[in-house]
Amino acid sequence: MNSVVEERIQSVLVETDARSRVVLPGRPNERFVLVDQADGSILLQPAVVVTRAQAEYDADPELQALLTRAAASATVRRSRTRRNA
Repeated sequence: MNSVVEERIQSVLVETDARSRVVLPGRPNERFVLVDQADGSILLQPAVVVTRAQAEYDADPELQALLTRAAASATVRRSRTRRNA
C-alpha cells in the first residue's frame, strides 16, 4: 500500500520596497538563506546561525563524549584560608 504525503503550498504575493526589502507575512524575526535559482526563482530556506565551535561539537561524537565526561567529573577543590588583615 503506497501512502501519498500531501504538501500544502501557499502562495502569497509579496512586493519589494525601494530598498529591495520584502515582508514575509507570519514570519517575524526569522532568518533565511536566499538561493537565487538559475530559472530566476528565489528559494528561501529557514536558517539557524551557530558558532564554529557549536558546529564542530555537533559534528563530532568523540568531542561530545569527551565534554560530557568532563562536565560530569568532580572538580578539583582546594581549601582556602582567609587571611586577616
